[in-house]
Amino acid sequence: MKNNLLLVFFLILFSSVYSQKPYIQYYNTDNGLPQNSVKDIIKDKYGFIWLTTENGIVRYDGNSFLVYKNFPLNSQRFTYFYGNTERDSIFTTGEFGKSLLLHNKFPKVATINKFPNFILKHHTNYLLYCSNYSYASSSGMNFYMNFKDGRYYLQENFLIYEDFHSKVEKKLSIHPIYKNTPRVFALDQLLFYIDIPSKKIRKIEKGGISDSYDVPLLTDINSKILWSQINNQIFIINKGTIYSCNYHDKQLKTSKIITLDNVKDENFISIYYDKKYKKLYLGSSIDGLQIISLSDFVSVKRPPSKPESVFYATLPYGSSSVISIFGEVYNRNGLIENKDFKNTSPYFMDYDEAGNIVTMSTNDVIIYQKSSSFKKTKSIKKVFLKDFFFDDKKYYAILKDLRNNQTPEFDGVLAVYKDQSFTHPEKKIFFRNEPTKFLPLDAENMLVGTTKSLYKISLKTNKVYTISGNELTSIRDIVRSKDGNVWITAAGKGIYLLKNGHLILMPYDADKNISSSHTILEDTNGYFWIPTNNGLYRVLESELMKYAQNKKYRVNYYKYTKDAGFNTNEFNGGSNICGNQLKNGEFVLPSLNGLVFFNPLKIKNYYPEKIYIERAMVDNKEQYFKKDLHLDQKSSRIDIFIDAPFYANSDNVVIEAKLGGSPNAKWEPIGKDRKFSISNLGYGNHILEIKMLVSDDGKFVYKKINIIIPPYFYQTLGFKIFIFSVLLLLLYLLVKWRISFLKKKNLELEGIIASRTQTLSDTVEKLVTTKEKLHKEVEQQKKLIGTITHDITTPVKFIALTAKEVLDGSNFNKQRIEKILTSIYKSSDQLYNFTLTLKEYADIYTHYRSDETEQYSLYQLIEEKKTLFNEIAEKNNTVISNQVDQSLMIQISKNILSAIVHNLMDNSVKYTQNGTITLKSKTRGEHIVLFITDTGIGMEQKKIDYYTRLQDNIDNEKLLLQKYGMGLHLVLQLLQMIGGKIIFKKNELQGTSFQLILTNKKR
Repeated sequence: MKNNLLLVFFLILFSSVYSQKPYIQYYNTDNGLPQNSVKDIIKDKYGFIWLTTENGIVRYDGNSFLVYKNFPLNSQRFTYFYGNTERDSIFTTGEFGKSLLLHNKFPKVATINKFPNFILKHHTNYLLYCSNYSYASSSGMNFYMNFKDGRYYLQENFLIYEDFHSKVEKKLSIHPIYKNTPRVFALDQLLFYIDIPSKKIRKIEKGGISDSYDVPLLTDINSKILWSQINNQIFIINKGTIYSCNYHDKQLKTSKIITLDNVKDENFISIYYDKKYKKLYLGSSIDGLQIISLSDFVSVKRPPSKPESVFYATLPYGSSSVISIFGEVYNRNGLIENKDFKNTSPYFMDYDEAGNIVTMSTNDVIIYQKSSSFKKTKSIKKVFLKDFFFDDKKYYAILKDLRNNQTPEFDGVLAVYKDQSFTHPEKKIFFRNEPTKFLPLDAENMLVGTTKSLYKISLKTNKVYTISGNELTSIRDIVRSKDGNVWITAAGKGIYLLKNGHLILMPYDADKNISSSHTILEDTNGYFWIPTNNGLYRVLESELMKYAQNKKYRVNYYKYTKDAGFNTNEFNGGSNICGNQLKNGEFVLPSLNGLVFFNPLKIKNYYPEKIYIERAMVDNKEQYFKKDLHLDQKSSRIDIFIDAPFYANSDNVVIEAKLGGSPNAKWEPIGKDRKFSISNLGYGNHILEIKMLVSDDGKFVYKKINIIIPPYFYQTLGFKIFIFSVLLLLLYLLVKWRISFLKKKNLELEGIIASRTQTLSDTVEKLVTTKEKLHKEVEQQKKLIGTITHDITTPVKFIALTAKEVLDGSNFNKQRIEKILTSIYKSSDQLYNFTLTLKEYADIYTHYRSDETEQYSLYQLIEEKKTLFNEIAEKNNTVISNQVDQSLMIQISKNILSAIVHNLMDNSVKYTQNGTITLKSKTRGEHIVLFITDTGIGMEQKKIDYYTRLQDNIDNEKLLLQKYGMGLHLVLQLLQMIGGKIIFKKNELQGTSFQLILTNKKR
């Protein structure tokens, strides 16, 4: 009921307005429809308009059509809508009775239908009847209609009502109700029956007639009734005029909506009126869809007998009309009076203090007298008036200077006059360029705009101050708002605010049409109405002031174009008055094709309220989604559609989007195709943010969509963790191997170092030992040399003395000579033997250091010495027995051991007669003991003690070489060199035993 009240209000309110030619949009197969027969029209709960055709169903959002067809049905032909809009449960039937369900903005084949379009009752078939759709008449065709509390079954001469609660059926006999379709319609849960014979409309409630109405349009046989139960709307088309029918206060009333030219009533088969946007949707059987905009703007043109309807300067005339420079008086219904002004300039018109109309004709001022009802005129010659105003005392005017021969450098004048004569100015201020508009700031200062600049004039001092430079040109108007702010419009430059002596340029709209602003009209709600060369704009002054304080603030201009009711989008400026505000509150604007009347307080602005993001085109394949859009990385191009049902001027739809994930992401405007395109988007969870303007004060609604693109297996976190783990493991193994390698190298180096250190230590030790030995050897040699020197002195001296005795003697006998020679011989022989032993010792000492002895047989060494002494031993009847172990291999210096054995065997051979010399060996660990035993005369115990003591302290004992000879001294010295030892032992029976204790290792 509430909706119908609003519908009645709107339709009655605009019934007188729409006599003007409406703005109609035509749609057919050439521009969006799949077929030219529009069967039914409905608006769902989400704000989308739906159409049924014979080639699918269509969704319309005010901007574009979205066609759905190719359903799994035998036919794509669909007829009427039925169901419940508020419950988002809308059905439409096809040719063979199968239904589609419109739910959640998407159609699909219905699987369950609580209200089927075909039922069987009492063995009779009934077809659902819920709209004006023309069924083909055939015998036996019956219908049923659903209501909230019950159901009607319609047959040719009666109807049956079934109550849903009581299950009681009631039968009502009526006149024949068929004329192709039943003569009934439903409104507000009531059934109305058109009784043609009685010219009455019967209201039927619960199976009985409760009231009757006289509605000639409904009973007229020339009327075509179009109704829709789901829309709860009824329309009547009669002779090209469309009416609405409403039930209010128990009355059934009709209201005229609009008259269409050259329209055949029978072609219309569906109608829907959108009361929110004031649009009428007409579906034709052959011509597609017509959308008629019912606007609060009224565009009035000159009569057909007049020239083109180009208007410039106009003046308010009365409370609801204006007068043009032609003397024609117009209100919103058209021309109402004509004063027939002649030869007037279209760019200047104003009232003087007496209410006379001042105009221009070429270079003369023409004044139409109010006292003569503007029939009589007077003129002022040679005055080119651009604008003027007056106060209680004086007239102020700006003029174009016509005396260029006198003042060629000036083109404009600000003049002050005592009266309207414009002939004797009290004051003149000249300008270098032509003035266009001026405005008093206070009693002493005035703003003057020219074709080049804006000036501030001091009327007290006559000084001219330039406010703007060359950037501000062609000033069209200077306006002071109710808040005292001064605004300037400039052709091609836009709107400026004059604040604290400085000009602040206001931002442009998206299409930069504000740059061609003509004037500013302010309504009582604080809105500025700005006509331009391309549309009419509206904006709150407070929004512009916010921008003046913060240049980052966003100003949104609301735009009105031809679909709002204009004949053209181009408004006119350049005159002294570019728009009027009438006493009845209406604004009047001149345009290139008519005068536009409107009440600014009744003009509604529209913004989209709902935004839906649930469709995408992925690589030319349509995809639907709810909250998240799932894609794969193979998708090269993605178009995400932004659906916002909006049926007013699409220029006022401000939608922006940005793809999150980047700190530099910026909001990008969405074009009229309302889609956001993405190419080659990488894997991950991307957030698409959408915002849409929903009010004049800059409020936005926001929507976020997750775009989820799964990674390939090698891009997953698990795989990366696995690879990272493998790399860590490899790194660990590499490090471990490297550490092991370095440890091994370190061990090798340590081994090498240890080996070299040991070698070096051994070398040092050897050097120390060698040093000690050399020291000992040197000491021994010193001692030996000293002993030799001491021992050799005696025989040498003896030989010398003996020789002297021979030389000095004169008496020699034979005996004496023999004695002397015998002494010399013995001394020389002793000296020879001593020297020979000394040479042998020197040879061994010289060569033993280079003796790199390899293993050799001790037995063979003894055999070699045995062979050497065997002849001497045989002469002494002595036997040498070699009992050394033949398998014994030693590594003792062969030269030294050979010398030691040689010396000891030599002594044994010398002092053994008729005896034996035995050599044996015995091994004790690393030590080898060589036993040399003879049966000779034996060594004195005194010598044994001497040599034993000498061996233990050879470094400190004095050598008795002269007394005991050189041999055993040499043996002891050589044993010390090889680390050996000798034990002297006197045999119990006869002879001496020597035990050589040797260390069997390489030196």
